[in-house]
Amino acid sequence: MYADDTSITFAGSDVDGMKNCINLDLERIRVWLAANKLTLNMTKTEFLLIGSKQRSLNSTANPTATVNQFPIKQVSTVKFLGVHIDENLT
Repeated sequence: MYADDTSITFAGSDVDGMKNCINLDLERIRVWLAANKLTLNMTKTEFLLIGSKQRSLNSTANPTATVNQFPIKQVSTVKFLGVHIDENLT
């Protein structure tokens, strides 16, 4: 069984701090899913970093997210509830 259409959201100005929080919460989610005999479909799991164009161009941060040591793919756009969202909210 899979848990469909689940999303988590974080906000902040420190990419490294958000990365740590995200990875901690992802581990908690993984443990909860395993305890409830559910599986996270890693082929459909992805993350989107949203920020202004200026901040994106000036940022050297390369955040990573992992679940059980498997990397999650970073995307520049995502479809959420029928709405296409990109990293600059355009």
